Amino acid sequence: MKSTLPVLCAFATASAALCQTTHQIPLAYNFNGIVHAGEAGAPDDPNGFRAISDRALDFTAGVPSDALLNAYSLVSAPGALDIVHLGDRNLVDGGNWAFDLMPDGDNVGTQPTWLPSSDQAGPQTTVLVAPIALEATSNASFLFQVSNGGGQFDVTFGFATAAPLTTSLSAGDWFGGAYLGTAQVDAGSPDNNLSIAEGTVDLSAFSGDMLTSITFSNRSNTSAGYAVLAANVFTDPRVTVSCSLPLEYNFNGIVHAGEAGMPDAPDGYRSISDRGLDFSAGVPANPLLDRYSIVTAAGALDVVHLGNRNTVSGGAWAFDASADGDQIGIQPSWLPSVDQSGPQVTHFATPIGISSQSEASFLYQISNGGGTFDVTFDFLSGASTSATLAGGDWFGGTLPGTNQVDNGNPENNLSVTEGAVDLSAFAGELLVAISFSNRSNANAGYAILAANLTGTALGAEVCSSSPNSTGAGAALTMLGSDVAANNALCFQVSGLPANSSGYFVNSMETILVANPGGAQGDLCIGSNSMGRHSSNVLHSGSSGAVSFSPDLTAIPRATGPVAAMAGETWYWQYWYRDVNPGMTSNFSSARGITLQ
Repeated sequence: MKSTLPVLCAFATASAALCQTTHQIPLAYNFNGIVHAGEAGAPDDPNGFRAISDRALDFTAGVPSDALLNAYSLVSAPGALDIVHLGDRNLVDGGNWAFDLMPDGDNVGTQPTWLPSSDQAGPQTTVLVAPIALEATSNASFLFQVSNGGGQFDVTFGFATAAPLTTSLSAGDWFGGAYLGTAQVDAGSPDNNLSIAEGTVDLSAFSGDMLTSITFSNRSNTSAGYAVLAANVFTDPRVTVSCSLPLEYNFNGIVHAGEAGMPDAPDGYRSISDRGLDFSAGVPANPLLDRYSIVTAAGALDVVHLGNRNTVSGGAWAFDASADGDQIGIQPSWLPSVDQSGPQVTHFATPIGISSQSEASFLYQISNGGGTFDVTFDFLSGASTSATLAGGDWFGGTLPGTNQVDNGNPENNLSVTEGAVDLSAFAGELLVAISFSNRSNANAGYAILAANLTGTALGAEVCSSSPNSTGAGAALTMLGSDVAANNALCFQVSGLPANSSGYFVNSMETILVANPGGAQGDLCIGSNSMGRHSSNVLHSGSSGAVSFSPDLTAIPRATGPVAAMAGETWYWQYWYRDVNPGMTSNFSSARGITLQ
C-alpha cells in the first residue's frame, strides 16, 4: 500500500507549479471483512474471511475501478486484514451471527485466529508513522459502510501541538448501491449489491500543525457492524472555495414546518416513496449539510426528483384519484406529470467558470434499496461529460425522518449521501447546464437536495472582517472565471449570523472607513464610487452563508449600471444585518480581482 500519492498537479505559471497531494493513509486494519479471490465458500477457515454482519463486499474479481474507489488505496490481497471494524460480531443484528464454537458446516464460521476478541467496539486507533503537515485547505476523507440500519460514528484526529478534534460521520444501511456484494454470512456467496459511503472532515483550522493519529469510536448503532475501508488526507497550498449551484427543483419532498399531517393539501408535501426528511424544526446543524444551500421554506419545491411516484415500491404509494382521508395524497397541483424519470435539467442563466481544481458535489437520497444515477455536465463550447453517482438505501443515519407516506409523521432517521465529480479536465470551459438521468433502480425514488461547485479561489483580499455575533468574521471568497467576457464569477460569504440578510457593494477604489453609520465593521471599498447590489438581497439561512453571481455586463453604480472591461480591477464587499448586541450592520472581508 502506498502512503502518499501526488495527483492533479496544475501549473499556474511557466515558472511555478502548485500541486495538490493526496496522502493515502495505511490504516491499522483489524478485520478481514471483504471477500477477495479464493475466500468465498470457506466459512470456518481459521485464517479466512468473516462478515461484519450477514453480508460483505465482493472483490473476488479485484477492487472495482471507478471514480470513488480509484482515489483511495484499498487492500486487494486475499487472506489479509482489510477494514477497520467498529463493533462486535457476536452482538450484531441481535446476535444472529455470533461465531460458532466449533465448525458445524453451516454459513456461520468460528472465531478466526486473527481476531483475539470479538469486541472491537472500543476506540480503534491508527498512529501515523509519518505525521502529515496540514495547510489552509487540508481535509480528510473516508470510505466506510454501516450494516443493519446505518448509523454514525466518531472520528478523532490527534495533532502534534493542538488539542484533538472529534467529529462524526454517518451513513444509511449498506444494502443497495453500485458495488458487488455477498450474502450467507461467512460463506460469502454472491448476492445483492452494497453501497459505500464517503465522508469528509475539514482540517483547515489546523494549518501549520502535524496530523499524528486517527481514531474511530462511539458507534451509535450497537446492532450494526461498521467497516472503514480507506482514508485519505488532502493537502494543497492553494485556497479553494465552494459556491452553491441553484438547481431547478421539481418536487416538494422534504417536510418543513406546517407541512406534516396534510396528505391531500393540493400545494403541500409529498414523499418520493413512503418517507421523507423531517426538517419541520429547520435544517439541522450538521457538518455535511452546513456546506450546502438547502431549501428551508415550507410549501416550496425543495428536491430534484428522479423517478415516478406512482410506480415506486411496486406502485404501493400511487397517488389517490381523490382525497379519501388516508396517508396517501392526491397528485399535487405543483406536479404536472407524475413521471419525472426522464432527464431533469438545470440551466444556468449565468455560465459558471471551471478551473483546474473544479469539482461538483451533490447531496442526494435513494429509497427502496439504493442504486445509481447519471449526472451530465454541458458546457458553452458544446463539450459534455457524464459521471455516475451511487448511494445505498436511505434508511438509517443521523437526520430526522418521517413515515406514513404523505402524512410525514416523525419516525426513523434517514441518511443523505454526498457524491462528487472531478471537472478539472474542463478548466477554462463555462458550465451552462446539469442534468440527472438514467436511474438504475426503477423501483426507487431519487432526491437530489443540493449541489456545490468547488474551484480555485480568485482575487486578493484587501481587508479582513470584524467579529460578528457568531464570534468570528464573515469571509468573502470568489471563484469561477476572471475573464470579463465570460461573465462567470461566483461569490461565497461564510461565517455569517444565521438568518441574516444583506447585499453586496462594489467599487473600483479601496478606502478604510471604520464603523460607518454605527456599523460594527469597516467599509474597505470607495464610498463615493460605491455601487449597491441592493436589488439582490440575500439571506444566510441556517448555514450562515450566501452565494451570489454578479452580472458583469450591468454592475450597479450610483450613475447607472456599467459593463466590466478587461484590465479593470473591481472590489466587492458584503454588507449585512447583525445583532451585536443590538441591531446593527457589519461587513465581510473585501476582495479585489483584475479582470482579463
